[in-house]
Amino acid sequence: MRRPDSGVIRLLAWLGLALAALLALYPGQVTTSLALLEGIPGLPFVALLCALLLLRWRDLHSYLNGEGRLATLLPVRVLGLGLALSPLAFAQYSADSPELSAVSIVLVLYGISLLLNPTTLRILLPYAGLSAAGVALPTAIQYFLGEPLAGLATYLSAGMVSLGGIPVVWHGTQFELVSRVGGLVTGTVTPGCSSVLSVTTFLGLLALMHFDLKKEVSATLKLALVGVVSLVLLNSVRIGILIWAGYADGAAALWALHYWVGYALFIGFYVVVLLAYSGMGGSKPAGVPGEARRASSGASSPGALLFAGSRPRGILSEASSDSSPGQALL
Repeated sequence: MRRPDSGVIRLLAWLGLALAALLALYPGQVTTSLALLEGIPGLPFVALLCALLLLRWRDLHSYLNGEGRLATLLPVRVLGLGLALSPLAFAQYSADSPELSAVSIVLVLYGISLLLNPTTLRILLPYAGLSAAGVALPTAIQYFLGEPLAGLATYLSAGMVSLGGIPVVWHGTQFELVSRVGGLVTGTVTPGCSSVLSVTTFLGLLALMHFDLKKEVSATLKLALVGVVSLVLLNSVRIGILIWAGYADGAAALWALHYWVGYALFIGFYVVVLLAYSGMGGSKPAGVPGEARRASSGASSPGALLFAGSRPRGILSEASSDSSPGQALL
């Protein structure tokens, strides 16, 4: 049997030590962060991460194979140790927060990587940063912009539904209708339905593609603008589909779609974006120093999973405990 080379051994050592550190120092954070990956929401993004790792394995492997002895790059190793231990400073707060727990896990993964493999500093920094921002920023953005965006989603959805001739009565962001099977269906377009999470997820994934494909900044910004507008419209289409399902077959049909239609729309949208982005704009000039080129094309950090797999609570909000069977929070 062929013995694994040093790159594979270093990868396994990194993941093993990171897992041991997380379970020993941050068990509460690990448990809490799993709320971001419950059920169907995390599955497509886990598959995406695995695909990225497979595609980038050659680049990461070359870096791991080129690592020096333990005494090399000591400042970077010390930095990694500090990052891995830094979540202890706010552990009492992060244990009850999925977002802070996820940030803690990103810091540990990145820190342990620097501790064992300091040359991965530049490769994984963009991915670790985007991962941490991706799980922390949506909550803050939703707090400040959730209500206005929910109002916009309501306005657009009401227009689409009226074109379909569905008799819906709107009271602000709340709606009610009588289905064709005779049941009353009510619902509310909450700030969680405002497309904040889908937009931030898209922008994070687009940033990852920008680092990987090395496209021109102008091409990336154009696609970002078109993508944000498209996702806002798609979110309204999603709400319209749910209302149509409720009108056609009652609240049960609405809920049957409610738990997956948002993910189906987003994944389809992302595949189109990936194909379009691959063919637009030129790659950055090749006259970049070799080390910088290698760094910018490095493998996706495992922390990217925490970004991509964040639970889209706003896309598919669950009904509150005091909601009637026919009432939906969209």
